[in-house]
This record gives sequence, C-alpha cells and structure tokens, in this order.
Amino acid sequence: MWKVIPEWRAALKKEIRRKAIHITGLSVPAGILIFGRLYTAAMIAVALLVALALEAGRLRGKISLPETREQEQNKVAGYVYYIIGSLLTVVLFQPMIAVASMLMLSLGDAVSGIVGSVLRDSNVRTGGERSVKPFPVVSAMFLACLAIGYFSSAVTHLSFPVYLAGAVGATVADSVALFFRNRSLDDNLTIPIFAGFMMSLATWLGSAI
Repeated sequence: MWKVIPEWRAALKKEIRRKAIHITGLSVPAGILIFGRLYTAAMIAVALLVALALEAGRLRGKISLPETREQEQNKVAGYVYYIIGSLLTVVLFQPMIAVASMLMLSLGDAVSGIVGSVLRDSNVRTGGERSVKPFPVVSAMFLACLAIGYFSSAVTHLSFPVYLAGAVGATVADSVALFFRNRSLDDNLTIPIFAGFMMSLATWLGSAI
C-alpha cells in the first residue's frame, strides 16, 4: 500500500515552488507557435549557454541557485537537462509534436512531481529499491499527459492515437528509472524525447497503414 510521508506538507510546498519554476518551460511551445521552430531553437541554445555558465559557477560553490534538489548539490541539476531536452525536442521533431511533447514535460511532469512529493518511494533515480514510481504517480502522469494531448489537439491537430502514444512515452520516461552506463537518465531530458519519438512513430505508422 502506498504511504504518505510524515512531512508531506513541507514536501508539497517545496515541490509546488519547484514546479512553478518548471512551468516556465511553457515558453517553448509558445515560442514555436508564435515565432517558429528556428527562432525558438536559437533562443533555447542561448538559454543553454547561460545555464551551463551558471551551473559551472554553482558546482564550484561560487553561486547558489534556489530550489535545487539535495541530490543535485554535487552534480548537474535538472534544469540543465530540461533545457537540453527542450532544444533536442524542437530540433528533432515536427513542430506540433514538439509542442505536445513540451506541454507533457512542463505540465505533466508538474502533476507527477506534486503527487509524488507526498508519497514514499517516489524518487526512483537515487539508487533505491524501487525502479518504478508508485501507481498513483504513474496514473497521474499518464492521465495528465492524455488530457494535455486532448486539449492541445485543438491547436496541434494531433489525432488520439498519436497523443496517446505520446502520453505512454512520457509516462515511461517519468515513472521508470532508466540508466545509461550506470548513470540515471534525468526525466527532464527523457520525457519530451520519449513523447516526441512515440508520437512520431505513431504518425508514421498511421500514414503507412
């Protein structure tokens, strides 16, 4: 049975503050829709250079950044992977698929993080016993991404099978601990990439049938 952590109120408040920053990623789909793919990619690249400079200073102890997780004190923080994932998503995928993928990252991951902040064993990327997040977190992420796909389809015009595939990809990236060369992959990087790949695959299969 899933257990709520004793300090859930404090954890919830902290996660809401973090996800408020996280949601600034909505600027990426907005940028694609308003300014186009090339301009948005250029702006993200500039943001990445700034982030790398800030992160280098933080890791050397020269500056302090708010809302970084405890496990990020001595390694690259999640916001850098968020920006890298955003840039790759804009460059690799069709614009409307990139828009849906980024919405699933910025909004879907926010829902997942808030639900997971109050439950035990929700952090599966710190070498614990669990490799999959608790079912309430998994279901919250999937349903949030499915709803995001549905409501955003008024703009993206993606079909149900396509954004369903994206919701599955985003949920797997968020909920399952994935490793490469014994290093945990940050879900800020994998969520939009998995979602974009699955939606691209679904689009291709739909056109091939």
